Amino acid sequence: MFVFSCEKKEFLIKKNKKKIPKKIFVKTSILYKENGLLRIFLYSPLIKEYTSYTLFPNGFYLFIYENNTNKYTYLKADWVKSIGKIIYHIKGNIKIMNSNGYFVKTEEIFWNRKQKKIFNEKYTMIYNSDGTILHATNGIEVSEDFKKIKLKNISGTLPI
Repeated sequence: MFVFSCEKKEFLIKKNKKKIPKKIFVKTSILYKENGLLRIFLYSPLIKEYTSYTLFPNGFYLFIYENNTNKYTYLKADWVKSIGKIIYHIKGNIKIMNSNGYFVKTEEIFWNRKQKKIFNEKYTMIYNSDGTILHATNGIEVSEDFKKIKLKNISGTLPI
């Protein structure tokens, strides 16, 4: 005796929309040298590498050294997303300091390494070692080396 029963059941498979990283690095220090000279030092507590971007969910500390000198530019942030190592979206408690005496504080910036330009449309404060303090309420455009600075809607304090 055979008994057959047919019932149509549809199973819904929920796709996990969260991407899984290809690689995860914990407490990572990266040194990049050219011709035996240190050019870049980066430290991050956590790095997640995906197919099309790299994420630093806990931020990073970055030192970019100038050619044949002990001078460097320092950048610290709470969160960073790197797309192809060309475009960086940087957020949270950003501090940039360079050897020319500029100190920048803001909450969000974009860094285009190909165009060698840093920019944002957020409130930004720039301090200079000569006592100048500038407030850019609508953002900044800065060359990577801080030699060209364009501030949008500025106010500030100048030493006399």
